[in-house]
Formats: sequence, C-alpha cells, structure tokens
Amino acid sequence: MHSEHEDAMRSEFHDCITLSWTAIQPGLADAEAADINRRVGEYDQRWQSGPHAQEWNFLCAAYTDWRDHPEDMHTFVEDLRTNPTVYADFGPSEVQLRSLDQAHNIAREERCAMGALKPSMQREPIRRDR
Repeated sequence: MHSEHEDAMRSEFHDCITLSWTAIQPGLADAEAADINRRVGEYDQRWQSGPHAQEWNFLCAAYTDWRDHPEDMHTFVEDLRTNPTVYADFGPSEVQLRSLDQAHNIAREERCAMGALKPSMQREPIRRDR
C-alpha cells in the first residue's frame, strides 16, 4: 500500500467513525440518522470494493476489538512490540501496526466522548451512624 493510499484510508476511516458517532447523538431526526448511515456505508463500500479492502477490513476489525476488548488488545499489542522476533514471520505488517495504533486512539476517543454523554452517577452519602 502506497503511503498516499494509506493516508487516505486513515483519514476516511476517521471521518467514517466520526460520522457514525454523529448518528447516535440525542435529538437527531430519523432522516438525518439515515443520511449519515448511508454516507458511512458509502465509505465502507468504496474501500471494500477497492484494492485495499484487506487493509480496510483489518483497520475496522482492530477498531472493533479495541472498542469491545481494550484490555485484551493492550496485552496483545504489548506482546507484539515486546517480542517482535516471535511475530517476524506471521505478525502484522507495518501498515497493520499503524492501524492498531489508529484504532486504539479512536476507540479511546470514543470511550471519552461516551463517558461525557452519560449522566453523572449519583452517589449515596456516607453513613455516619455506625
């Protein structure tokens, strides 16, 4: 994958994820959400049908894994970086390593953004009568 194609993929993936976050904002009209979802699908379709579909799929899967299993992914990536000779013959390519990093950053952004959207937890007062 040429660097300009990789740069385009990374930029469009970020745009795609940002759009998908917009689709779940409270108060969004159904028509607006449908338009956003259509646009997200267009990004995916364009990359799925192109010569770099495998790299796009890896980036999508890495993002999903970081979002859903951050502790496991942290352990996995640390192992990749700590033991590069173990993975030399069958491990991820340089592009895939950068995809793991990008997916991690975006998933972390998403967790922070979602945390800001949740109402703060009400705590019970400390009981003083023991």
